[in-house]
Amino acid sequence: MRITLIALLLLGADLSFVNAQSSELKSGPDPVSVKSRPDPIISGRVVDAGSGTGLAGVLVLVEGGGPSTHTDSTGAFRLAGVAVGRHKLFVSVVGYALARRDIDVPAAGLDLLIPLSEGTGTYSETVTVAADRFVTAEPAVAAQHVLGSADLQNLRGVLADDPLRAVQVLPGVAAADDLRSEFSVRGSDFAHVNLTVDGFPTPYVLHTVRAVEDSSGSGSVAMINSDILQDVALLSGGYPQRFGNRTGAEIDFRLREGSRDRTHTRLAISGTNASGVFEGPLGHTKRGSWLVSARQSYLDLIVNRIEEDSDLQFGFTDAQAKFAFDLSPAQAVELTVIGGRSSAKEHTGDIDFEESFTGNNASAIAIASWRGTTPRSVLGVRTLVSGNWFDNTATDDVRIDDGNDIQRAVRVDGGFAVRRGIYLESGADVERTDEDRFRQRSIGGRYTTINDFSGHGTRTGAFVQARVDAGRMTLVPGVRTDRWTVTGDTTTSPWIQGQVTLPLSFTVRGGAGIYQQFPSFEQVIGRLAVPVAGPLRAEQYDLGLEQRLGGAIRWQVVFYDREETGFFRRPRAETRLVNNLLVRGSRTAPFAQTLDGAAHGIELLLQRKASRGVSGWVSYAYAITRYRDTVSGESFYGDNDQRHTFNFYAFFRKSDRVSFSAKARVGSNTPAPGYFSEVNEVFSLSSERNQLRLPTYSRVDLRANRAFNWSRSRLTLFVEVMNVLNRDNVRFNPPIINSATRRVSGLFEQMIPVVPSLGVLIEF
Repeated sequence: MRITLIALLLLGADLSFVNAQSSELKSGPDPVSVKSRPDPIISGRVVDAGSGTGLAGVLVLVEGGGPSTHTDSTGAFRLAGVAVGRHKLFVSVVGYALARRDIDVPAAGLDLLIPLSEGTGTYSETVTVAADRFVTAEPAVAAQHVLGSADLQNLRGVLADDPLRAVQVLPGVAAADDLRSEFSVRGSDFAHVNLTVDGFPTPYVLHTVRAVEDSSGSGSVAMINSDILQDVALLSGGYPQRFGNRTGAEIDFRLREGSRDRTHTRLAISGTNASGVFEGPLGHTKRGSWLVSARQSYLDLIVNRIEEDSDLQFGFTDAQAKFAFDLSPAQAVELTVIGGRSSAKEHTGDIDFEESFTGNNASAIAIASWRGTTPRSVLGVRTLVSGNWFDNTATDDVRIDDGNDIQRAVRVDGGFAVRRGIYLESGADVERTDEDRFRQRSIGGRYTTINDFSGHGTRTGAFVQARVDAGRMTLVPGVRTDRWTVTGDTTTSPWIQGQVTLPLSFTVRGGAGIYQQFPSFEQVIGRLAVPVAGPLRAEQYDLGLEQRLGGAIRWQVVFYDREETGFFRRPRAETRLVNNLLVRGSRTAPFAQTLDGAAHGIELLLQRKASRGVSGWVSYAYAITRYRDTVSGESFYGDNDQRHTFNFYAFFRKSDRVSFSAKARVGSNTPAPGYFSEVNEVFSLSSERNQLRLPTYSRVDLRANRAFNWSRSRLTLFVEVMNVLNRDNVRFNPPIINSATRRVSGLFEQMIPVVPSLGVLIEF
C-alpha cells in the first residue's frame, strides 16, 4: 500500500479525461497566392528571445478573421491584405509562450521583430542576440548545464511537476529512486549540493516527511511550480563560491518575472494536482510586474477511489509569488515569496507504532532584493527570511518527531569593470540559523529519546573573484572565507577556473578549488554529536574539452577528481557481522568524523540545440566513489557510487501544434547501504559494507504535446507514458534480519510500473 501511495503521490495515474470540442484556427492562403491589393503588408521575423535565432513553423495571424501564415525556415513571415488601423496579432507555436500583440498598421505597412520566450515565459519587447545557442551560467566552468523553460516543461513529468526531476536527466546526475526528488552528482550526496533560489541558498523547498532515519517508505516533490521558472543551472564540479558552505555541486533556480505587456492566466490539471499561474503589469506605466502561482493536490481522493478501505493519505499545497518594479532606469526591486505545506497519513495496523504515523511539514521563504547599475558597475542587496516546521505522530498519539528551523540572512554583492577585459566581483553575507529537534523511537516496547537539542549559530562569509579576458583565454580566480560560531571554525577556500579557445571550434576548460562545509547542528549538538567536529573539505579538479560542430551541435568530455576529508558516518548504527558474530546496530549511535574519500570519473556529452529537427542530448558518465575510515581502517564504496550512468533526452516539434519528447535514465545503480551479501539469490548479513548492489535501474518516458488554438487562448494537451518498457525497478528498503540464520528479507521495494498519464494547460 505504501508503494501505491508514493507512486500516486509523485507520478500518479490520472482518472479524469478532457472532452473538449474546438474549432481550430485555419491557416489562410499562402501570401504568395494573394492578389495584389492596396492594403498594407505586415512582414517580419519570429525569433527565440533567448538566442535570437529564427523560429520556423510558427503560426502568425491577425485576429478577427484576418490573414494567417507560418514562418519559414529563418523565422520570416509575410501577411498581405491587412486593413489600415489597430489589430491584434496572434503568434503561437508549441513549446513557446503564447503571444498576443497590439499593432497599429499604417498605409505603408509594418515590419516586426517578435521575440518568443520558450516554455511558459511571456512576450518580451527585447531579444538577446547570442551567437551561442548553448547558454552558460558561469564563464570557464568545465561542467555546467542550463535547462530553459521549454525543456523544464518536457522533463519535469506531466503529473509530478517537479523541476528537480528535470535535473535528474542532466549529464552526470544519478537518480535511481522514482519516488524522490533528491539525487547525487558525481557520487556526492544531496545534502552536499548547494541549492539556491533567486540568489540565496534555500534548503527548505521540498514536500516530504522529515526526520526519518532512512529514505525508504517516503517520497518528495519540489515546492516550486515549474511554470514560473526561467531556467535551472547545474554546476557539477568546480565553480565560483558566491555562497559557500557546500562540498558538492550547485543548482541555481531563477524565477522569471511576470508579464509587463498584459495580464496572463494559465490553468493546469494533472493526475495529482491542479495549478494556476496569474501574472501581469504593475501600474499604468508598466514599470513592474506581478506573478502569483498556486498548486493544490488531490491525491487522497484518487487513492480512496482506487481502494475504498485505504487509510493512506497524502496532500500538499504550495504557492509562489514574485513582484518586480523599476524604481528608475538604473534601480530595481524584487520580492519573491514561496510557501507550502504537506501532510502524510498511514495506518497499517502493524505492531510497530513507527510504521503507522501522521507526518506534517510546512515551509515559508521570502527574498527581497534591490539592484542598482551604472555603466561600469552593479550593486545588489538581498535579504532572506525562511522557516520550516515539521512533526510526526505515531498511531498511539505520541509525538515521535518534532522540529523547526528558522533562517535569516542578508548579503551584498557587487561587480565593477576595472577596464576592458577585467571584471572584479565581490560579496559578503551574514546568516543566522536557529534549529530545534526532538526525536524518540519505540525500542523494546518503550519510547526512548534519540535526540533532543536547540541550536543557534551565525555564519559570516565573504568572497572576491576576478574575471580576466585576454584574447582567446579567460581566467577566473577567486577566494572565499567563512566563519561559523557554533564550532568557532574559520575556513578559506580558493579556486580558479580557466578557458582557452582553440582553432577548429575547440575549447579547453579547467578548474581547481577547495570547497568546505560546516557540520550540521545534529553532528555537533545533542546526544549524537561528535565531541570535537570540524568542517568537511573537498578538493575539486576538472578538465574539459569541447568542440562545436556548426552552430547547433557540440560534443564534450570532462575528467574530474574530488578528494574529500573529514566526512561523517555513524559506524555503530548498522547491524553487521564482526568476527562472525552478529552485532546489532544502535539507533542512538553517535556520529564520527572519520571518513576520507575520493571520487573520480569521466563524463561524455553529445548535444544538439536547434529550432528545427531534433534537439536534446545523450550522455554517459563513468564514476568511482570510495571511502576509508581513518580510525577503523575500513574501506568501502560510497552510498551513492553509481559506476555507469546513461541519460538521454530528445525533443521534436512536428508543427506549430504538435511536438514529441522522450527521456531515458539507465544506471548500474548504487550499493544497498549496509552490510549485506548475496549467494545464489539468498541475501545474508555480511562483515563488509556496501558490497551488495541494487539491480540495474532503467526507465524510459515518452510524451506528446498537442495545442489547440482559439482567437484569445490556447489549450495544450499533454500525454505521457512513464516507464514505457515496464521495467521492474526497485529501491533499497531497511530489511528484516533473522538473528539465528542471519538471513535478510525485504531488502528491496518495488517502484513505479508502466503508467500512462494526462494533463492539460489552458492559457489566456
